[in-house]
This record gives sequence, C-alpha cells and structure tokens, in this order.
Amino acid sequence: MITNERQYKITCAQADRFQHALDEFDTHPREDVHPLLIKAERDALESQLADLRAEIDEYEHLKSANASIISAISFDELADSLIKARIAVGISQKELAERLDLKEQQIQRYESERYNSASYQRIRDIANALGVRIRNDILMPVTPVGFEGVLRKLYQVGLDKDFLFSRLFPSTDIIHFLDELTKKESETLITFTKILNQVFGWTDADLFAPTPLAPPRSAVAEARFKMPARRTRSHTSLYAAYANYLAVVVLKASRDLPQCIIPTDAGKMRKNLIDQYGDLTLNAALQYSWDLGVPVLPLRERSAFHGACWRYEKRNVIILKQSSKYESRWLFDLLHEMFHAAQQPEADTMEIIEADETSAERRNSDEEIAASQFAGDVLLDGRAEDLAKACVQAAKGSVEQLKKAVPDVAKHEKVGIGALANYMAFRLSWQNINWWGVAANLQDEDNDPWRTTCDVFKKRFSFSFENDIDRDLLARALD
Repeated sequence: MITNERQYKITCAQADRFQHALDEFDTHPREDVHPLLIKAERDALESQLADLRAEIDEYEHLKSANASIISAISFDELADSLIKARIAVGISQKELAERLDLKEQQIQRYESERYNSASYQRIRDIANALGVRIRNDILMPVTPVGFEGVLRKLYQVGLDKDFLFSRLFPSTDIIHFLDELTKKESETLITFTKILNQVFGWTDADLFAPTPLAPPRSAVAEARFKMPARRTRSHTSLYAAYANYLAVVVLKASRDLPQCIIPTDAGKMRKNLIDQYGDLTLNAALQYSWDLGVPVLPLRERSAFHGACWRYEKRNVIILKQSSKYESRWLFDLLHEMFHAAQQPEADTMEIIEADETSAERRNSDEEIAASQFAGDVLLDGRAEDLAKACVQAAKGSVEQLKKAVPDVAKHEKVGIGALANYMAFRLSWQNINWWGVAANLQDEDNDPWRTTCDVFKKRFSFSFENDIDRDLLARALD
C-alpha cells in the first residue's frame, strides 16, 4: 500500500521499468531460452506490473475522490483504513505529525508497522486529528454466502486479500469476481475452495459453517518462531502452512536429485565451493546446494518468518525469505540453512522455521548460534571470530566506530566487506545490539539476489507436478 508521495513516485518508476521489460520481450525475442520459461517470466512481469498499477490507482483514487466511508471488515483492517482516510482528506504524514505534536518519522513508523505499537488512546487521537469517525459494529457469526462471504471469513482468520489474490487465487477468477460475473461465481468458488482444501486442509463444511476457521495445527505450524510485529499467531501459522505446502511440492518433483552428504565442517564446505565453482558467490552456493540434493526455493513475502529448512523422507528443502537486496545477506542465510540441513542426517523429518535475526530465540539458541558461526567461517575462511575481534580493536570498543572499522579490516585482510559486516551484526546481536541496519549500508548492490535464486531454481527444477493447482501455486510464488 502506498502511503506517501515518495512511495508513489518510486512505485511509478518501478511500474515503468516493468513495462519496459515487457516491451523487451516483443522487440528482442530470446531464441535460446525455452518457451515455457519465457512465458513464466512474462506472466510474472505482467502480474507484478498489475499489482503496482493497482497500488498506484488506489493511491490516485484516494487523493482525488471525495470518500465519505472507508470500510474495514475486521479489526485488522482498521490501520489500513486510517491510512486511507489520511490520504483521502489530503493530509500528509508531516501535517498529521504536527497536529499530534509528534515527529514525522513517528507517523511513518506507525503506518509502516500498521499502528501495531500505537495505544488505543493514540489511535483515537489519530482519528480525531483526521476528523474521521469510527463506527463500531459487533457482528455475530453468520453462514458465509457465496465467494464474498468466504473471503470475509478468510480475512478474519488472518489471510489478507493481497496474499489471497497474489498467491492463492487465479488471476482470471479475480477478474470474474471483481466484474461481478455472477454466472462464473459457482465455478470460481469451486476452484478456490479446492485450493484452500489442498493447501490448508479446510473442507467445504469448514468454509461454509458459521463458526470461525481454525488455523491448521501441524508440526510445521507449531514449529519455533518469534511472532513478528503486526502479525497474529494465526497468520503466521497459515503462512507457514502455505510455505510448507510449496516445499513439499518442490520435494516431490525433485526425487531424482542425488542425496549427498552435506559438509558440516566450514573449511570443507568452503573448499568444495571454490574447487567446484571457482568462487564463493550466491550463485555458486545455490548450485552446490542443488548438487547435494537440497533444492532452494525463494519466497517474496516479508511477513510471518525469516526462512525455513524442512526434511521429509530424509530429503531436505530450504526456503529463503530474505527481503534484503544484498547478495551477501542471502549467501549468509543460505549457508546458515545448509548447516541445519546437515544436522542429524539419519532423521526422517525435520522442521525449522527461522525467527528474525534480532529475536531472542536466535540469540539464545545454541543451534542457531552454531549455524551463524558456520556461515561466517565459510565466508571468512575460518577466521570469523579473529576478524570480529580485530574490528572491535580497530573501533576501540566503540559500536559507533565499527562502521568505519569493518571496511578497513576487510580491506586489510582481503575479505568481503558484506560478509564481515553480516558476521559482526550477528556477533553484536549476542549483546542485544541491533547492528543489522548498519551492516546493510555496507553491502554491495551489484547483483539481484532474488533474481539469481529464481534463475537457479528455474534451471534446476524439473517442473513436474501432480496437478495443475501445484503448478499454478508455485508459478505465482515465483512472481
């Protein structure tokens, strides 16, 4: 959702870039690429462009329209409704801050985290400053009627419309619904309920009963993770179940991959990577993971959890959910997950869902610490701890001076600045110091790690599916 003019301009620029990329498909056809891959890439670009234009249209409509009512069908949508109201009445984030005697950054923070940290009184103050009234209704459970009724029930359990329409629901059916083509509703509903049953295990009886939906209870939904800001346990469990479903789809189609022993020694892992691929890059590590029989699936959503490693029938699959645009962060996370995949190889199953790197769970878990130390030693040639100490000495014990000390030490010791910065952020997290933002400013943006991970996936994955639903869900996940 676009909340200010700066985001609006950025989104418009992104839309222009996607349109240009689509135009390139027509003016410069690529004969060396399989037609199915070209179609998948084009569909992904068109889907992303449609999402961006929808955000632009919504923002422009709010700014131009004389809206009298902005509806929120659940308490979770109240925050978005307040943001829309601010835009509709023509008040900027800075002006709202001035009315409340706050800093503009505080309003930006409130809106970016959807008022999760705001008190009830603060929300009332916001509404009063905007001059809007909030009408409260308590609705008793009713039996859902039609497609819209099912959507409302899904919103209540934590599945927001952006996720439903971008990841679960076929785009052609969205058009049918939004255009109110009632003759298509029954067909649309059958398709959608089938998807929900397949991914979450909800039956038609669950979906059309007046009682609330229960999040799927499974080992994957109850695995360890910290509840992220703005997200309920229900939402996190649902997204974990969705990601796990995709992981199983990938594993089923990857049965022909070799099953090799994953090195647990950082020195051996580093040597194998360099010997086989000549360098220690994200692309090399991804290829090596696939060589070992461990597919790596990237997912775009920034919510719910940070990454995952699952094992079924002694086969591992890694989910990367790093929202950063820096290759060294993706590489650190991949090596971290490969450490998990190497543990207890005799076990048939394993479920690890990663909390955010700043969480207490990761700071206090011996296995998480060992996984991050492993990643650091692979990237820094077994010298991670020594280099971290050198950085502290160069900074004379000052956290503020580390931003200058880390590049100096990296240059002197001939190691990657990004790799060393990430390891320092990990080490500082032990002292409850969040240095990840500073570490991000020391990264190199030359490559697109999301695109790199997707490209390797598309080249190595078999694209054999048991049904059309699995194929479509994975295609939308890779948009």
